[in-house]
Amino acid sequence: MIAGRKIRNLVGWPALHLAAALDRCIDCTACSMACPMSLDVRGMVRRERMENTECILCASCVDACPKGAVRYAWTGR
Repeated sequence: MIAGRKIRNLVGWPALHLAAALDRCIDCTACSMACPMSLDVRGMVRRERMENTECILCASCVDACPKGAVRYAWTGR
């Protein structure tokens, strides 16, 4: 899966991925607490860099965010 993501990013193929809206984040850390992989999702939102090789795209962070700062997106890179 990691190799597939790297190839996708290099070629620019569209894919389902997480996206961040920093202006909506209220620093509640609900996204990080909900992550089954124990990732620092709040930090990823703060950096506006949601790509992480350990992320399994389970959407727990998307569901947990009360302001919609984390969402799924379907676009190319």
